[in-house]
Amino acid sequence: MMKHFPGIFLLLFATIFLTGCREEKGNDSTLRIAIASNLQYAVDSLVAKFEKDHEITCEVIPGSSGKLFAQIREGAPFDLFLSADMEYPESLFEEGRTLQKPEVFAYGALVLWTGRQDIKPSMEILTSDSVRHIAMANPRIAPFGRAAQETLVFYGQEEQVRDKLVYGESVAQANQFIQSGSAELGFTSLSIVMSPSQREHGRWIRIDTDAYHPLPHGAVLLKTGKQVKPGATQFYEYLFSRDGKKVLKNFGYSVHE
Repeated sequence: MMKHFPGIFLLLFATIFLTGCREEKGNDSTLRIAIASNLQYAVDSLVAKFEKDHEITCEVIPGSSGKLFAQIREGAPFDLFLSADMEYPESLFEEGRTLQKPEVFAYGALVLWTGRQDIKPSMEILTSDSVRHIAMANPRIAPFGRAAQETLVFYGQEEQVRDKLVYGESVAQANQFIQSGSAELGFTSLSIVMSPSQREHGRWIRIDTDAYHPLPHGAVLLKTGKQVKPGATQFYEYLFSRDGKKVLKNFGYSVHE
């Protein structure tokens, strides 16, 4: 019996080694796309078509632009970064962490949203006693949070509603407060309320663009190794293609034609 052990041992070792290689190769080939959370629905739609056409697996990592920026600086292995502003991508470019200068692929828009049918959203209602909580993304790390803060300043309501504000780490978390009813109203992205899964949920108004600075969304290819994954360049180009722009427009983004 003992004479069979070496052969079995070698067979097991080879199996484990080859399996490990395949898993490592599979993981290395996966395209990791870090995105501002307001882009979640639009990018999911983009990725679905991209994966089908190119047979490339994509992993989408949503979060606030500021938090993702910090993770990239700490060495997070992302291949692309789609931010809700240009400041974070430009900072990464200046630090030598990107393959090229970032480009604007879309412009976002801010809305005031409520999940309650008995509330008619308006800027005026924010100061009323009927509204106790107003959700928004953290303005320190989320561009849409900054836009919401600028809007309150523009309408002279910042001090009046200060105690009502409930901050989410990102737009996605602010959306959860609105959807659950924890906040009567909240500021979010037009792309969220125009997504198929949320289109029939609640009521919303679009905020006048004069109330906040524009929201240019920047895309950039990141340095993650000696070579750029072919899929990264292909997805980047798809983002700026006619088909990519069509998807973004369907979710309420403005794009350059």
